[in-house]
Amino acid sequence: MKDVTIPKWPAWALLAFTAACAYPTATNGPPNDTTVYRALGQEPGWTVTITDERIDYLGDYGETRITVPTPDPRTTFNGHRYETERLIVDITHSRCNDVMSGHGYEDTVMVIADGTTVHGCGGERRPDWDV
Repeated sequence: MKDVTIPKWPAWALLAFTAACAYPTATNGPPNDTTVYRALGQEPGWTVTITDERIDYLGDYGETRITVPTPDPRTTFNGHRYETERLIVDITHSRCNDVMSGHGYEDTVMVIADGTTVHGCGGERRPDWDV
């Protein structure tokens, strides 16, 4: 039987190799006092803006306006949900492309405004995801 020699790797080399294989941590969190979160959708056109103080919804091409104080976000499986009596904003951290422009965004967004549900995209704009 032949003897097998196993090289003795320095611990720092193994650590460097495993660090190079690590995935970056997720950085998408709920909006805080230094950010403004924006989302939009089409047919009918709508926008939602979330700050630390309030949520502004503009729907039906500007015909519907709802402004509510920003509640604490509830963490969901892959995102955040804001719930008030008149407005629910559900943000899911998954790739989204605007149906009209094809522009890519980091999040898929569903809004329920006074019982009417609309879907769209939000978060950071991702030009590398444009279609």
